Amino acid sequence: MTDSLQSFNWKDSDYERPGNDWVCGHKCELGQVCRLGPDSQGCCQIQSRCQPEKKGEKYVCTRAAVHGGKCKEGPTEDGNCCQSDARCQPKRSLAAKRRLLSCIATAAGVLFCLFLFGGSSSTPRLAPGDVTSVHAAIETECQACHTSAEGGLGHWMHAAFDSGGGLKDSARCLRCHKELGSNVMFAHGLSIDQLKEKTAQLHETSQPVETPFSLQLAAFIDPPDTDRTLTCATCHQEHHGREASLTQLTDTQCQSCHSSQFASFEHGHPGLGDYPYKRRSRIYFDHSTHLKRYFVEDEFKRTMPAGIKPESCRSCHTADSSGQLMLTGSFDEMCASCHEPQIKDIDFPGVPFWALPVISDSNDSKSVQWPRKTGVFSFARLPHLMELLLRDDPDYQQAIQNLGELDFRRIQESEDAQASMVNAIKKLFYEIAIDGEDALQRRLGKSGSVYLNLEPSIVPTLRQAQQIWFPDLIAEWEQKFTTQNRESVSPPEMQFMQQRKSPDISGGWSLSNSDYTIRYRPLGHADPLIKAWLDQAVQEDPQFLAQDYLWQIFSNPTASGVEGTTGALASGRCLMCHTVDRDTQSGLAFINWKPFQPTSKAAKLTRFSHAPHLSLGGRQRCENCHILDSTGSDLTSVLRSQFFTRDKAGISWEIVDDPQQVCTSGFRPVNRKSCATCHNQKTQIQSCLQCHQYHVHGSGKRQP
Repeated sequence: MTDSLQSFNWKDSDYERPGNDWVCGHKCELGQVCRLGPDSQGCCQIQSRCQPEKKGEKYVCTRAAVHGGKCKEGPTEDGNCCQSDARCQPKRSLAAKRRLLSCIATAAGVLFCLFLFGGSSSTPRLAPGDVTSVHAAIETECQACHTSAEGGLGHWMHAAFDSGGGLKDSARCLRCHKELGSNVMFAHGLSIDQLKEKTAQLHETSQPVETPFSLQLAAFIDPPDTDRTLTCATCHQEHHGREASLTQLTDTQCQSCHSSQFASFEHGHPGLGDYPYKRRSRIYFDHSTHLKRYFVEDEFKRTMPAGIKPESCRSCHTADSSGQLMLTGSFDEMCASCHEPQIKDIDFPGVPFWALPVISDSNDSKSVQWPRKTGVFSFARLPHLMELLLRDDPDYQQAIQNLGELDFRRIQESEDAQASMVNAIKKLFYEIAIDGEDALQRRLGKSGSVYLNLEPSIVPTLRQAQQIWFPDLIAEWEQKFTTQNRESVSPPEMQFMQQRKSPDISGGWSLSNSDYTIRYRPLGHADPLIKAWLDQAVQEDPQFLAQDYLWQIFSNPTASGVEGTTGALASGRCLMCHTVDRDTQSGLAFINWKPFQPTSKAAKLTRFSHAPHLSLGGRQRCENCHILDSTGSDLTSVLRSQFFTRDKAGISWEIVDDPQQVCTSGFRPVNRKSCATCHNQKTQIQSCLQCHQYHVHGSGKRQP
């Protein structure tokens, strides 16, 4: 037990010297260690070769005993050592390696601290690369985009493990990008309900296809989730250089979130549905009917001898300044040659804005001066303008109360109602004869102020009607006012009104003595008075409008505007072409007097530009994509259900005011296969971003 574990005689012991910085190379490679080992500089000390020394005529070996002593062979005859070089390449010991690693780590830590805290601002030094040119102005202001940049190193370390850090940084992006809407953190900037609706629509038009492996793997690692919020950095990667694009995405990136995945547009892309007809057109025009029925050569010459038939699609549609959209020409350019003569039809007597009901010739009413005591009153209610002017009159309210059911065709059944109505209408005529527009101002008030600005004015015609129908009205009411102690009309005003026998009649107003009505005949297309009246009328309660005779004329596509006739007349059919949209949220309705007007605020998931397609010249005609529908062209198909529908009785037509109705204007929807003839693998023009944009935002209630 007292024997030594190792002999420390250098001749007898393989002493490994574990405390040294270097280890013999032979030990590392062959497991055979030399007795001397490397020196402190890491050089092998073994000298297997010597410098032979010449003694007499022979060379003798001079190798020292520590290196193995003299060799048996001895030097060669020419004095060279016979031994090969047996030196090794020493290696660092484990202790030396640990010591070196500790020194390097310590130095790196010191340098890192100096790097972070050595200047006035350390955060710019952490940037992994240059930002894009659009963000270059704030490149040194890291806190503008990164919440962790507001603190020190601890904040950066915390951000590395903070799962919500991306959303916090995204909130800073929205400080500048305010146009993206309230749902920007959800896919495409749509609400959860909208996303689910879009997903359901895609599944309806998608066909089973083989999904590429890369997309399968992406879906397996990160399954699509409609309810999940996304950060800006999910798609927009910064610090890739000044020229890098923040919006350029690959097809794999786009489809990685989609539940319906496919290889390319040519192979597997869902069908286009009714694209581009997401809603009905604002100006109702059926291309199929016109091209297949009205524009047939012989038929067109017979029905429209003075008309100008369009030669091609571009006769009516021209590209906008950007070439993206095809705009519709004006009425004068497209429609006037055929339809202007219809609108100015001289046989049209006009629509009644004023009408006197029939007062029976009873004993009590013989002394009453009233121009209409026989005949048939054809209106259930007075014209809307008269009702507005009489609504606050106590005599008119009494007449309605005495009448019971509001139907002025039955007014002869109640003498009390007749007496009150006569008094109310005469009073109205008297006020207009004396005060003119001021009387309308008092009667209409704020709620009917729009009617005060209707041009041409109805006042001159009303004054003429008073002189013809009620020639003694002013004297009669002057006497009545004097008897009742009321303020009388001044003598100069009385004299002026008595002398004015034939006032000028402005514009399209006319007086009809045959039925005691005052009518207005439109002066032509876009008549300002009719347009203003319809804009006001469309805001009324739909149930009230249904009983308004004027509305029946303008809203019925087959009405003539003449009582007792059934023939169609263009001047009474403004809403045959101009559609009515009703906002489902506010309930307000408005008339589309013009076709779709593109705005920069509108945005959609899908975009299309005509410019590159039009540049193809003869190789790409409009008819290649816009194919006419084969639907018939009888009256039923002309008056399509998206715009007109039968009333409950099935007698007349009613206006449909739901803009979400889809109508293709006589064309078939665009087919994906026709697009794929150009957008395919061969042309390499089929990336997602070619036709789609990610963010959907914008203002405006009207849909494009």
